[in-house]
Amino acid sequence: MTTSCLALITVGGALIYHATYAVRSQWLGHTDWRGSSQMGAVALTFDDGPSEDTERILDVLAAHHLNATFFMIGRNVERLPATARRVVTEGHEIGNHSYSHPIFLYRTPRETRQQLEHAQAVITEIVGLRPRWARPPCGVRTPAYFRAAQTLGLRIVQWDVAGFDWKKRSGKRIAQDVLQRARAGSIILLHDGDSEGKQDRLETVAALPLIIEGLRARGLRIAPLSQLLEVGVQLAA
Repeated sequence: MTTSCLALITVGGALIYHATYAVRSQWLGHTDWRGSSQMGAVALTFDDGPSEDTERILDVLAAHHLNATFFMIGRNVERLPATARRVVTEGHEIGNHSYSHPIFLYRTPRETRQQLEHAQAVITEIVGLRPRWARPPCGVRTPAYFRAAQTLGLRIVQWDVAGFDWKKRSGKRIAQDVLQRARAGSIILLHDGDSEGKQDRLETVAALPLIIEGLRARGLRIAPLSQLLEVGVQLAA
C-alpha cells in the first residue's frame, strides 16, 4: 500500500471519528450542543437514569426550585417507574437516551431504530409524556441514528460542558470542571445513573449544590432546556 493510500485511510478514519464522536459536529445532521446566550442562562441535563440516586438529585433541584432535563434509558424507566414519573410530576423535561445504552457506531440501522422506538414507547407509556429530545449514548451519532430520530420527531441535543462525573471524581472536582467551562447558553452534562449499574452518583449529588451556587454567583440563571432552545414539550396523546 502506498504512502498516499495510507494517508487517505488515516484522514478518512479521522473524518469518520469527528462526524460520529465529536459532540459539536454537524456533518451528519443538525445537532444542538448549546443554546442562546442572550438569556444569561444555562441548562442542567442528566443522563443514564433513572436510578436510586435520581431521587436525591430531584430533592436538590426541588430545594432550589429548579428544573432540569433527564435523558432516560428505557430499561431503567421500566426498573424504576415511580422515580421516572416523579421526574415528570415535578416539572422536569425528559429525553430519549436509548433503551439499553449501546454505542450506535456498532449497531445496524435496524437495531438503532429499534433502540429509539422501544425507549420512546416505554418512556411515553410509563411517565405519560412523549420525549421531544434525544441524546445518543456517549454522544455517538450515525446516519441511521439521525434517520431514526427524525422519524420519531426527536431533536438531538448534545452538550458543551461536562462534569466528567462518570469518572472517579469528588463532588468538588465535578463542580470545578463545570464552573470552569460554563457560560451563558451552556448545556451541562451530568449523570443521575450509570448505564452499567456499577457506580453510584453520590458525588454528582454532592456536586450539584456547589454547581448551582457557583452558577448563580456568576450571574447565570439555570433554565429549562426548552427555554434555552426556545421550544416546548409535547404531552402524550
